Amino acid sequence: MTSYKAALAAFAPAMKGDQADRVPLLRQILANLGHPDQRFQIVHVAGTNGKGSTGQIIAEALLAKGFRVGHFASPALLDEREQVQINHQLITPAQVVAAVAQIKAHLPAGVTLGKLTIFEGWTLIALVTFARQQVDWAVIEVGLGGRLDATNAISAPALAVITHLALDHTRILGPTLTAVAHAKAGIIKAGTRAVVLAPEQAPAARAVIAQAAKQAQVPLIDSATVVQVHPAPAGQVAIQVGAEPGWQSPFGLSGQFQRLNLVTALAALRQLPLAWSVAELQVALGRVRLPGRFEQINAQPPVILDGAHNPDGTRHLLAALQERYPAAQPTFILGFLADKAVATLAQQYQALGATYYLVTPNHPTRALPAEKLKDYLPTGQVMPSVATALTAALDAATPKTVIVITGSFYVVKEGKRLAATKFYSGNQ
Repeated sequence: MTSYKAALAAFAPAMKGDQADRVPLLRQILANLGHPDQRFQIVHVAGTNGKGSTGQIIAEALLAKGFRVGHFASPALLDEREQVQINHQLITPAQVVAAVAQIKAHLPAGVTLGKLTIFEGWTLIALVTFARQQVDWAVIEVGLGGRLDATNAISAPALAVITHLALDHTRILGPTLTAVAHAKAGIIKAGTRAVVLAPEQAPAARAVIAQAAKQAQVPLIDSATVVQVHPAPAGQVAIQVGAEPGWQSPFGLSGQFQRLNLVTALAALRQLPLAWSVAELQVALGRVRLPGRFEQINAQPPVILDGAHNPDGTRHLLAALQERYPAAQPTFILGFLADKAVATLAQQYQALGATYYLVTPNHPTRALPAEKLKDYLPTGQVMPSVATALTAALDAATPKTVIVITGSFYVVKEGKRLAATKFYSGNQ
């Protein structure tokens, strides 16, 4: 019998997002499999920043209604199977092996598993497993872009959601916001109930989304016209949905950007053929957690993991940090990939006059060496690893220190692994 590791090793490890359109091949495979994506309702989520939070809120709300909910999201931090969950449970290695065997048996002539990337493989594994496990709903998050992303092989979903758009992956998606918007708008399909757009979009980007929705004859819902969310005492949020009475709720995510993501998610829920009580939503919102996104993994001193890796995400991270810890003296453990907007990111951090430990992300081809990052952040101290940087940061911490590990999910993963191995001596 094929092992779990062998099943995944059959796929090609490299990304092919910058190559020709591969979605038709994946649609052919799904057709050969009997269209597993048509056996449950799908909410398809694209966007530059906010996909994970928005998707998690929607999934929690569906769970609160008692549905069996699949969730496909990336990246994973500790275990690749984090990408495919059912009711918050990772699918099992045996389920992965069974799904890969089913996929292999239905490949078109001349196509082998080795001609599919690992992300394409996980996308197919998710759809097959969700069908086999009879989920009612699935929240499917785009990996990169939209139009050419593997997840876009699905048939028209019940709902499309587009979160905040900003510049990222410009080598693949293009150097302008309109180019990024064209890529994201590719998930809008005729037959979808609606496309819900996050607040605070650039007018040019919104125009692209609106045109795509019009062409597909899909209603466009500007979430900020439907829902308003404001901070409330005791870490809660005040919510106003349409003309309904306002209400307050606990909310498991921090910062203004997460409140904007909540606006998007609640507007999306209103487009589904379902109804939630305030009590159900309060339970769901109080349960929302998102690993690697402003995730506190140590109490004293606070240690925060955040996957912000582009200027827009970094701006939101720094705003959340100021809101949550207004009197803090931040220490940053930073590592970037070389194909990111490193100069702009460094300027954002340098302006804070904080303490910086510079590390090299654990990526074989795209990592920016910490020594080169120091050219952009000359006050930073180069460290051989996240572990050594964190040791130094903890040793130097004062009562006002907040340590933030960020810059790349590859750096965040190392921080998460350290937390899992009880690295910290503080209260967790």
